[in-house]
Amino acid sequence: MAKGSGRTEPPQVDPDDDRQDRGEVAPFRSYALDRSGSPRFHIRLVENTQRLYPAHKHDYFQILYFLSDAPAIRIGLTSHKPRAGSIYFIAPMVPHQIRFDYATRCVVAYFDLDFLRPNITRSYPVAELVRLAPELTPFAWQNHVNFDLDTAQSERAERAIRSMIDQHGSERIGAAEIVRAELTLMLATLCQDHEAEFAELSRTLPVVGRDSGHMRRIAEFIGENYTRGPSLDEAAAAARLSKSRLCALIRQYTGTSFQVLIREMRIEDARERLVLTDDTIGQIAYRVGYNDEKYFLRAFKSSAGMTPTAYRLKRAKEDRAATAERKP
Repeated sequence: MAKGSGRTEPPQVDPDDDRQDRGEVAPFRSYALDRSGSPRFHIRLVENTQRLYPAHKHDYFQILYFLSDAPAIRIGLTSHKPRAGSIYFIAPMVPHQIRFDYATRCVVAYFDLDFLRPNITRSYPVAELVRLAPELTPFAWQNHVNFDLDTAQSERAERAIRSMIDQHGSERIGAAEIVRAELTLMLATLCQDHEAEFAELSRTLPVVGRDSGHMRRIAEFIGENYTRGPSLDEAAAAARLSKSRLCALIRQYTGTSFQVLIREMRIEDARERLVLTDDTIGQIAYRVGYNDEKYFLRAFKSSAGMTPTAYRLKRAKEDRAATAERKP
């Protein structure tokens, strides 16, 4: 699959910036000011790179389609393990974290609402937006629907992706219109594939309406503060909710408790650092919020089933094997 054109891309978070550790600066990056004079669309193939994109958010819609298995992605408060054929939909201002390794092949596309729907010229609540542009429904239900594509769906999506990459940046007549049509068709057909699930979710969960703002504030606060061990009182105040309501929402949408969620996010962060950095175990423990290295070792082994050192060695061996397989 050919790479897209060399248009300007949004700024990227620097995973090597040590100031991001332990709250010296907030790990979230908003690209709300990175706005050109016309509606944005961009698509590219990411491969042969090993990089952690720390938790960040932006003001456009983003689609990630994986052509291979990949280490991890977290959207809001939910972690996912991508495989070949997985597709993810990240709505504007939703915090997310992504890690690519050298074996990862992923198509990244982003667009402004007014690129997809030039007639919609103002912002709307999500509930109203999916009524006006129903093809955007996957963005509302991302963490509640399994969007792993089967063979036929993958072939259909990859045909659309190849067409968008081919047309993007082209000066041919109607290139932008073809991209818009392919994007709309890809989203709309996926909506039809999951129409029954969307209907059932609409009856059982209010995520598209009342709770979306609450969950965004909860995700932002926890994502910015999990390494310092925030209290339930602090989280409730930041989300403008009672403690009982906060706990109920976290349980409803993640299936776990506030404290367990914090611990899982710390261990997930540690896994990334073990693979992507040469930091010592003690340094990693401190940077993800553990002042007691022995306590960190117990927590990590309880979650991963092995010690941090064993995990680092295992992943290094897997990465070497994947690299060897790609060599001609």
